[in-house]
Amino acid sequence: MKTGLTAGALVLALWPLGGGAQEALPLSELRREIAEIDASVAEAEAQKAKYGAGLISTLMEARIETLKLTRAVLENRVAGETGGAQRVIELPVARPDPELADKILAEILAQQKIVAAAEKEAQGASGLIGAVAQSRVETEKLSLANLRGNWLAATYGILLPITPPVAGESSAQPAPAKTATAQSAAATPEGTEKGPDWADAAHPEIDYSKAIFSQLHREKFTIHGWWGLSQDRAAIDDSPKIFGINVSEYKEGLQLSTPKLYVSCKEGETSVVFDADDYILSDYNVNTVPVTYRIDGQDAVQDRWSKLTSSKGGGLFGAQGQRMIRQLYDAEKLFVRLTEKNGKTHDATFQLAGGQAVFDAAAAACGFSTLDLTAADYRAIQTMLNSAGYEAGTPDGVWGAGSAQAMRAWQAENGLATTGAPDRASLAAMGMN
Repeated sequence: MKTGLTAGALVLALWPLGGGAQEALPLSELRREIAEIDASVAEAEAQKAKYGAGLISTLMEARIETLKLTRAVLENRVAGETGGAQRVIELPVARPDPELADKILAEILAQQKIVAAAEKEAQGASGLIGAVAQSRVETEKLSLANLRGNWLAATYGILLPITPPVAGESSAQPAPAKTATAQSAAATPEGTEKGPDWADAAHPEIDYSKAIFSQLHREKFTIHGWWGLSQDRAAIDDSPKIFGINVSEYKEGLQLSTPKLYVSCKEGETSVVFDADDYILSDYNVNTVPVTYRIDGQDAVQDRWSKLTSSKGGGLFGAQGQRMIRQLYDAEKLFVRLTEKNGKTHDATFQLAGGQAVFDAAAAACGFSTLDLTAADYRAIQTMLNSAGYEAGTPDGVWGAGSAQAMRAWQAENGLATTGAPDRASLAAMGMN
């Protein structure tokens, strides 16, 4: 390998390796890799034409640029092996790490399975669900493209500039120039200085010119503080279905991973999910992952959450999800740390402003109260319903089907949402604080 140092970087002219250096890949393998990259670029460019400016298009553009840069390095490699003319590419330098390269190959195989699963999930999906699914597909494909670049780095010591630094962090590696798509996504969306007409006026401290909010608005989410909220009906039984996503961890520009917090009610099941948006190495024999969380200034809590099928996070479902929503209802922020089997951690801090609208919607859809009620509270509510002529059964402090039916009847008579749960609005109407 012939090299020349300029400004602390390595200017590569990839000639045949020798003198004890790592053995070069066969030319046939290099050319096969280039052909696969060409096919991936063609597929991404064809799909990108279907989307306007937004998150999906930005992810596609990042993947295309990453693939093209990797292809340029491989072309130089082929040219060096065959004695042809070469382009000069200035890149940082590092020592090859064969052991790391082998580990990355294993990660590539795992990531290919994740991409296939994401593509299967996105097939046939449309509307809001389709947009979320397609965003995941593009995120997974971008991760795969970056893994391939990282394998090249570990194999040959070539550090491809495919991971732009997060805003505010310093890096010896320059971030790539903004693409036209990224510039468009970062532009201020429609609206005046007060923000777009769909922004949450109750939270003027939030910058609603961020591209992620425009994306949520285009996908018919309503905006509540740091949250996007979608409300629909379940296909199987027309039951209320809500989906809330907290976007306070999103940052402008490209990121390899974007942690997300989801709150949902689907077919009567409540869920609170932390999606680390990164592959989590865990014990295959255990269906949970270790999570540490802290709400506002309270003491941190160590817990185990159900492992997501995507292997990218953990969640609380059913009664556990409802309990977490009650804890978060009046909170301002939530810190979450998910720990991998090897000790690696994934941290996120979510600002919860606007969350009460999402929590109330989930509670109404799944029929539970966001208040932390005791058995004595439930007995008092059952007694009041019975006294008002709504048969709630024996006041036993257990909120069952009879109590829920009585509450729905009372709510309907009083012009309230018929959730069947002793929610805040209902208890206020009953005069209970």
